Amino acid sequence: MRQLKALLLAALALVFVAGVGTGAWIGSLAAATQGPPSLDRRVDDFKDAFDLSPTQVRQLREILHDHDQKKERIRQPTAEQFQELRTLEAESRGRIRKMLTEEQLREYDRRAVSR
Repeated sequence: MRQLKALLLAALALVFVAGVGTGAWIGSLAAATQGPPSLDRRVDDFKDAFDLSPTQVRQLREILHDHDQKKERIRQPTAEQFQELRTLEAESRGRIRKMLTEEQLREYDRRAVSR
């Protein structure tokens, strides 16, 4: 009887530990797929961590907002960059076409049309 109770307690403890571990793992996966925190979340986290005054919160919000806008502009390619990319792709296609045999060129063109 004692052995059965001990075995049941061990099994219960094992299930509990497995559940906690699984929950932590799923939580970390969810956090990794949510993307970057919002501006409000970052401001709130910073405010709580550093006990910011209302003036500091306004300043921080402005700084982070400015940062986000500049970062987004950096990520958006310009029309000039798009043109450079198109030129590069055309040059590369031309160089590839020059190295292919007639038969390979027909297949290359066929595949290019289907894209």
